[in-house]
Amino acid sequence: MSELIRKDISNEYWREYDFGGRAYRIAAPAELYYREGGSTHRVVDSEGVVHCLPVPGQSGCVLRWKSRDLNVPVTF
Repeated sequence: MSELIRKDISNEYWREYDFGGRAYRIAAPAELYYREGGSTHRVVDSEGVVHCLPVPGQSGCVLRWKSRDLNVPVTF
């Protein structure tokens, strides 16, 4: 099994997943957990709620977000 990767995404105001016109928005996301090659990932919000979602590209999923720092809208 591949290694679990954790990323700090607390610089995002929100993160939104679009499934062909049906949006699922997470307010104040804090952490992202995934495995390379996995079909799902987990987002933990600022209240500690865990959201399990398909990775972008799976099930028609498209990901959008808004950065808290407009000078650095995308981080890798």
